[in-house]
Order: sequence, then C-alpha cells, then structure tokens
Amino acid sequence: MQAFRIHEWGDGGKLIDTPIPEPKANEVRLKLGANGICHSDLYLLKEWKASPPHLKIELPMTLGHEPAGYVDKLGDGVEGFKIGEQMLVTIAGCGHCYYCSIGRNQYCMHKGKQIGMGLDGANAEYFVAPASALVNIEGLDVAEAAPLTDAGLTSYHAIKRVEDLLVPGSKVAVIGIGGLGHMALQILKATTNAHIIAYARSQKSLDFAMELGADEVRDSTKESSYESMSVDVVLDFVGSAITIANNAKMIKPLGHVVLVGRGTGVFEYKHNSLPYGATMSTTFGGSKFELIELIALAKAGKVKAHITKFKLDEIEEAYKLLEAGKIQGRGVIIP
Repeated sequence: MQAFRIHEWGDGGKLIDTPIPEPKANEVRLKLGANGICHSDLYLLKEWKASPPHLKIELPMTLGHEPAGYVDKLGDGVEGFKIGEQMLVTIAGCGHCYYCSIGRNQYCMHKGKQIGMGLDGANAEYFVAPASALVNIEGLDVAEAAPLTDAGLTSYHAIKRVEDLLVPGSKVAVIGIGGLGHMALQILKATTNAHIIAYARSQKSLDFAMELGADEVRDSTKESSYESMSVDVVLDFVGSAITIANNAKMIKPLGHVVLVGRGTGVFEYKHNSLPYGATMSTTFGGSKFELIELIALAKAGKVKAHITKFKLDEIEEAYKLLEAGKIQGRGVIIP
C-alpha cells in the first residue's frame, strides 16, 4: 500500500510503498475513508528536530491524525465492531487515570503515543487504531466527517469550556477562520445565543465567516477592530504575539481567553496586563463524549466541515497549499 511517511526529522515526508499493517490485540485495522490535514502536521514535518518526550516518536512514521475509515480487520480481543462500519478515531486514553475517570480522555496522564503522533497515522491506504478510540459515524459522509475528530472536536471542547459565559447578550470573538475557526463559528451558532464577531485577514475569509453564521466580521489587520474590554470570550485559533496582545485588550473583566492555536506568541503577565477576574487558558482536543455530541450536530445538519479533497498521491501538494494558507476550511486526503 501507499503511505506518506517521515523517515528523518526535517525531511518533509515522502509517499512510499509499505506493507499493509496488521492489527495487534485490542486494535482495529481500517481502510482509509479520509484524513484531514492539520497545521500540527506542518510543525512535525518542518520544525521539529526531535520527538517531544511525552510522544516518544520513533521514525519512520506515517503522518495523519484526523481520520475516518471503514473497519477492515479486528485484532485479538476486539468485539462489538462489524467489517465495513464507518468510524472516526479520537484520542485514546488509558481508561483508568483521574482524567479518564471523569470523561476527559484527551488529558490522560498516560495516553502516550497517538495516531500520527507516535503511532503510524492515516495518510495511508490502511491504518491501525486502538479499538477504544473508535466512534461510529454511520450516516455521515466520511470525507466531511474526518475533520470532526480534530478541527471540529478541538473547537467544540474550547467552546464547552466557556459555555457559562456564552449567554444571551454576550459577545465572543473568533480569531482566525481556518480549519478550526470555521468549525467554531458553526458550533457557536448551533449551541449558543452569543453575538459572534469573526476576525480574519482577507475579505474572502470574512465573507466566508458571514456565510457560516458570524453576526459581524472585522479586519484583523486593523488596530481599530479591537475595542478595549469589549468581549466576554475570545477563541484564538492563531496564537501569535499580536493576537494574544489583542486578546488581552479586548477581554472584559471576568472574561475568558482560550488559546487554541499553536502559534509561538508569548504573553508577559504582570499586574493590569489583564482586566480583573479575566482568565487566559490553553486547551487540548476534546473528549470521546464531546465527539459523540458533535457527531449528533453534524447528523442534524447544524455543523459541516467545508473541505477540499486531495488524492493520496497529491498529498505533498496539499501540504504546500496548507502552508501557504490557500485551503479554505479543511483539506482532506482520500484514497
């Protein structure tokens, strides 16, 4: 089969022929339906010089952590799945630590390697996943469903963390209308009554935001777009030094800034750098139960990933377009 694999840090990855993987105990092999491509992939391809200690990545490794696929073969001890079933793959936790016990598997203290981040990923004709990470998506288009596992779920979890502030009359700023931001707009519209302000750099993205349900849009390159202490929640899908500084300016007392984007911005905290009572926090992924809720929204037609499809043999071009910011919504790899 073909798979897009990294052989050495910084090599940019390459599509090669490799054996079809066999599922081990408690694993399931899936035939690729679609895999969303993510900026996290670009960091791994271009910037990382070694594995982060908690991931323990050993090269070579197949890239791809946002997959949907069809059950193809069951490993020993796996029950409850049928060959051909459509599945998403989410973050697999250990199942017994504190965070798994409270239903927050994405924060598991022992989760270790994940699909495309330590384990061989889904930019391949076939891939293997832990059975405990699978969630059924029968009735959804696999290409549109794949981004729900990361772009959708990460956005959904970030919103759920601040839902107590997203009440009628509140204002929420969405910074960046890319793969995650375009999902966040739809989730906000479907689950809250907050006034949604979308920030983006191009008119095309601003028009896109209005189509997706933003109540108003603002040019993120203009200083006048950021009113002091004007919003209750900021969802920052960029994370640059500029966006973080503007977040701190915009947020109201007792408001909450959620930093979702993995930019390299730094925030220097000191007295009066934030209004009294305001919070600035990080976030990561989403839980399996939150993914199930998100799938329900997708099945109801309230949330839909806007996708650009690329064949597996077009993957290198797809990553170039992603890096250049030329993919609106989410790019997905299909067989």
